[in-house]
Amino acid sequence: MELALTVGTHTLRLSAPDPEWCKALQHALNTSFTAHSEFLHWAKPCTTEDEARSFLTRAVDEFKSEAGERRLLIVDDEAHTIIGCIGLKPRRRNRYLVGYWANTEYSGKGYMRAALEALINSMPGFTFYLTTASANVASQRLAEAAGFGLIRMFYQARCSQQHGEQDTYLYRLKCL
Repeated sequence: MELALTVGTHTLRLSAPDPEWCKALQHALNTSFTAHSEFLHWAKPCTTEDEARSFLTRAVDEFKSEAGERRLLIVDDEAHTIIGCIGLKPRRRNRYLVGYWANTEYSGKGYMRAALEALINSMPGFTFYLTTASANVASQRLAEAAGFGLIRMFYQARCSQQHGEQDTYLYRLKCL
């Protein structure tokens, strides 16, 4: 799956995972660790190039698997930069659970929203869900800006050292 999109003067591409992007992934994850560590349990302070390559190799295998998560890199080919990643976990009956993270060097510029909307628009007939922590206001704003609506709250469903007990918000977007 490849999708091209233009945001302002930048041409971005949603791309299937490719180990050739390991240095760019390493940079994006290491740059964004502080923000990611608040809400993403897998974030670590220092990702090595080998770890990034291994992650991308596994992501390629999952992408090809019928039941595996499809992780799409949001890349800027000209700058050879990873802007972020959107993951789609397949569920029953044409449904996906969406996850995403952004490279903090590019946060707040509309790239993630444009990529999420382009991906969803390329998949008519599917229903998309996503969850956010109640403390993750940026993720909630992105979900709502992309057209997702809050459908349920799970009270005190999460606990983190930084934010303590938090609720989990469940959002849904049904494409026609």
